[in-house]
Amino acid sequence: MEYIFEDVVIKPSNAPRFLLDGVEVDIWCEELRDYHSKSIVEYVRESILEYESRSLDPFPEIVGKDVEKEMIKNALMSGSNVLFRGRKGYGKTTFSKSIAKLLPEKMLAVKGCKIGCDPTQPSCFSCKKKLLENEVVELTWIPRKWIRIAGDPMMTTRQLIGGISIQKIREGYDLDHPEVFTPGKVLKAHRGIAYFDELGAIPSALQTLLHELLEEKQITTPEGDIIPMKIDTIVIASTNPANYRGVSDIKEPLLDRMEEVFIGPPETLEEEIEIGLRNMSLRDGAILPDWHLKTLARIVRLARCKECRVSSFIEIEPSCRATIKLFDHLRASATRKGHVCAMLIDYGKNYEIVKLALRSRMEVEYDEISKDDVIVKLTEEALNKTCSEIYNKIPRDEFKDLMKDLSELCFEPIDVEKVDGIEDFDHVYRTLLLIARRREELSSALEILLESIKRCTGLIDKVGFGRYVYAGYET
Repeated sequence: MEYIFEDVVIKPSNAPRFLLDGVEVDIWCEELRDYHSKSIVEYVRESILEYESRSLDPFPEIVGKDVEKEMIKNALMSGSNVLFRGRKGYGKTTFSKSIAKLLPEKMLAVKGCKIGCDPTQPSCFSCKKKLLENEVVELTWIPRKWIRIAGDPMMTTRQLIGGISIQKIREGYDLDHPEVFTPGKVLKAHRGIAYFDELGAIPSALQTLLHELLEEKQITTPEGDIIPMKIDTIVIASTNPANYRGVSDIKEPLLDRMEEVFIGPPETLEEEIEIGLRNMSLRDGAILPDWHLKTLARIVRLARCKECRVSSFIEIEPSCRATIKLFDHLRASATRKGHVCAMLIDYGKNYEIVKLALRSRMEVEYDEISKDDVIVKLTEEALNKTCSEIYNKIPRDEFKDLMKDLSELCFEPIDVEKVDGIEDFDHVYRTLLLIARRREELSSALEILLESIKRCTGLIDKVGFGRYVYAGYET
């Protein structure tokens, strides 16, 4: 049984007969040879080079982040492990999943193996025995692996590595016996991606084991037994910034064996909106026009902008998850009210949907101002910016005629949910066509136009929830 503790390489000259789906196969034939024998790093390198040769982005799920993508590609090509550092909600997990997609969709493995051993380079005890002693070995397909390992200060060696007893092997127990080998999450990531979510939260003693995993591709148990398993995996880890509340330290020897890449918030408003739209849960329902997408995304971005006076009260800023949920909540609110297109009145009388999305995703620093007050101020500031953009779309040489039309349309308070006959007011209709992209957005466009004129000139008054009236105009 000494070979259990040695590297085993299976070649055509010493291979057993292989069965796949009950049929004998030659795993070295052209059809199957790319599904085994290669390391995870080799698969990733080949995939990156293929994308490069076709001038394609290997991480299409990630919006923007061009510099970070280049760093990741270089790190992976050089066989490095990666540590993403950045605040929660900025795509560290999504980035790790996109890396996993560089692996083949499936690979050949020994059937029944608890960690999916390669039939030519077995790692676990049981597969080494099968491949060297059995005349026939069954194979199976396994999907690409992305194993998430959540950082937990209470994590045990058994949870991380598994139950592995060299002593039981020496006592003659069967190699598949649960007391001999029950793999933990790290070993289950063999031939895949091991994603450590909040690496610093893992106990220091276990970080020492990971240090050895990255360096030697093996693990020594706390009892001092070297586990004779060469783990083929790429470790991707994440952590929050060092000064972030509740962040634990990562041991320096572990950091020294990883390439650190900072993942920050989206650089532009357009990227923020794109991330929000891509990740919405509520895919169908009311239309979300540009002016609402911009307003909601601006609320979140203003909360992160330290140049904004209101944001000075914020200790923990909202992430992209806040943007996503703002989009979801607005669509949900508008759809429930039967609106074809979302409107300002769908925000709630006191911006309830904004509060719903932000309350649990940001923290204020001082007791002198409530979280809800901060959210209202952020929303008002975002609306001011969006309304200023809308107002500037009005052609200056048509402003007088537009206001003349509005004086007739809004001579008495109008309810923007019920107004019709907009086409009869030529200058209003032409202005709305400059704002809206499609006919279904006209009512919402009228509402934001009236709100913009109200905020920028005061020539329109708001006299109730969703109700506007002409306030007077002098030539």
